[in-house]
Amino acid sequence: MKFIDALLCGSVLASSVAVSTSALAQTTPSADPSMVDEIVVTAQKRPEPLSKTALAVSAMTGETLKAAGVVNPLSISNLVPSAQITQAAGVQITIRGVSSPDGTEKGDPSAAFLLNGVYLARQQSLSGSFFDLERVEVLRGPQGTLYGRNATAGVVNVITNRPKFDFEGSVNGEVGNYDTRRADVMVNIPASETVAVRLAAAYNKHDSYLVNPPGVDRSLGVDQDETAVRGSVLWKFGSQEQGSLLVVGDYAHQGGAGPMPVRAQDFFTDVLSTNPTYVGGSSKALRTVRYPFFSDQKQDNKIYSITGELNYELGPVALTYLGSYRVFDRYNLQVQAFPKSASFPDNVVTGTTKAQSHEFRAATKKGGPLDAVVGLYYFKEKTEDSENILTNFSGYSIFAFLYPEVVAESKAAFGQATYHVTPKLRLTGGLRYSRDLKSREGVIIGQNGSTVIDPTLYTVLTLQNARKTFSKVTWKVGADYDLTDRIMAYGSVSTGYKAGGFNDGCMAGSAGCVTPTVDSRLFYSPEELTAYEAGLKGRYFDGMLSLNLTAFFYDYTNLQLNSQQEPPAPPGQLTLNAGKARVKGAEIEAVFTPGRNDRFDLSIALLDAHYVRYRPRLTADYASADLDNSPSTVVVAGYTRTFPLGSGAKITAHADTRFSSSYFNTDFNIPAQFRQPSYWKSNAVVTYAAPEDKWYVEGFVKNIENNIVFSGYQSGRIYVSEPRLFGMRAGVRF
Repeated sequence: MKFIDALLCGSVLASSVAVSTSALAQTTPSADPSMVDEIVVTAQKRPEPLSKTALAVSAMTGETLKAAGVVNPLSISNLVPSAQITQAAGVQITIRGVSSPDGTEKGDPSAAFLLNGVYLARQQSLSGSFFDLERVEVLRGPQGTLYGRNATAGVVNVITNRPKFDFEGSVNGEVGNYDTRRADVMVNIPASETVAVRLAAAYNKHDSYLVNPPGVDRSLGVDQDETAVRGSVLWKFGSQEQGSLLVVGDYAHQGGAGPMPVRAQDFFTDVLSTNPTYVGGSSKALRTVRYPFFSDQKQDNKIYSITGELNYELGPVALTYLGSYRVFDRYNLQVQAFPKSASFPDNVVTGTTKAQSHEFRAATKKGGPLDAVVGLYYFKEKTEDSENILTNFSGYSIFAFLYPEVVAESKAAFGQATYHVTPKLRLTGGLRYSRDLKSREGVIIGQNGSTVIDPTLYTVLTLQNARKTFSKVTWKVGADYDLTDRIMAYGSVSTGYKAGGFNDGCMAGSAGCVTPTVDSRLFYSPEELTAYEAGLKGRYFDGMLSLNLTAFFYDYTNLQLNSQQEPPAPPGQLTLNAGKARVKGAEIEAVFTPGRNDRFDLSIALLDAHYVRYRPRLTADYASADLDNSPSTVVVAGYTRTFPLGSGAKITAHADTRFSSSYFNTDFNIPAQFRQPSYWKSNAVVTYAAPEDKWYVEGFVKNIENNIVFSGYQSGRIYVSEPRLFGMRAGVRF
């Protein structure tokens, strides 16, 4: 508790200093009228300025994302130090030490990934959406009231540009090392005074970042080959345009080879011991694939969706319906590397996931003493014909997981209200009731005599039938107070919940289940989190300085943790509940613009995330051990300088760096924690923009140090981060 007490005392001290500084600033006119841009966010399901949103949220505009070279979810963590977004078999999000490594069809993330407010259960289907963006919001901490399902760690909401009632267009292109070729186009057309249309498309391609050993020529993964298109139509209706309908359709194709690991023994010695030692090496050495595989990797994923948002103002109440239907059609041929046991079979994963979601909300309009939103929510995800087929594995020509149907269904009712006690003091309370159903039907089979699945030849090794319902009430109470016109203090207590689930096996009473799995091994419990948070948001020196301070403490129980089973045991994930964990920390976000041509950015995240009680084995006690992907210190700093030219053009130079202290990834099969040492990563970009920003050209370099770090760990396999990247971008606006 001494750590969090010190952080809270530091926040209070900083608040008092900031208040007195602000009072001086308000009476002293600034020599330069420069101000930090205000961003309007919808983190609490209603538009409000970021500086007046009483929770910890980071927001980046589309222009900021483009300048930082953010082209996929993994790059977000370069801008938000509290978030670690990594790539293993799927995208894994860790916010303030809270995460889930289960990216399978039955698993759930701990951070909710949203696209235009719509929850995406399969986060690997999001990468084709990173173009023509308005902004990205990252909500830190449990969002159990307004977002509910699987928002224990927080929320990442990617928001695309809406159609506008002005004609505009743009074309952008990029070339770089690893034969990188990227392009995106956009055109916005006002079809009438009430209808506008926006069309956008993107193409992203680069060669593999991995390396073959000398004398070996194989096709490797960690490449990119994606194409995506999006069409949006906005219709405003009503005598006073009190209604609007937005319809968005999109399609993306993911080709190339997809994710591919290297061996843990290329980073560590004693990888089978309980104390592996990091040895590292050059960037090239750490990216070298030193194991055999038989077939070239391939992915052929198709993602398409349609989303509708209907808004209507009915007197003092604003009504909103948000609905979506999304399909993820998957084909992946990848090596299922088990380097600890020297087993490298081909693995083909196929299946179609269909998800629908519906949310209806009613919200009071601004101006009264009560700001309230209530709603109903329904989500259903169904994965059909899911097959996971390994060839020449564990003594079989085919070893496969066959799942004709996997279902996740969620229903919820929620409400949150803020009452203005005085013009300066506001109190907030919220409740949500969630009910989650999970089920799966299928088998694990082994077959010899043919490399094509044949029901007359294979043997059912395990029946996979399970069904379970979970429910929970989550809540939030909070208060915020305007210390001055530009400084707000807030505090809250909130809860988060993520439904439980099941492991391999069948439940008693299910069809064909002769030998039921013991419930304590078949099912695992929901994870729950109670968060205590206090913060300060303010603008000082006539708006030139924006400073946000946050301190938090989590009581975290029943963490859902995975073990990846090794041969000769059947491959697969076994999820268990850890007993208890504690998370505490503090965050600082600052933007300073001393003049119209200078901008300084600084973000600091301090974290202490550890197990209080967890013993995965009798011989392994993890009490006081760190949670995965939880560096104690992360610092992101940047500087931007603009040089105006007499013609009206300008040159902008930007540099930033990110420092991360060491952190761990855990292998509960050994059990052991693999330590990633501390590192720096820096980026730089120089841009020439023509008058009125009609066109631009820029050069960039990312990861100047060429540091290679963990982007994920899974049972002896390490997924590596990007190496040094450099190139040129250019674009035109019309």
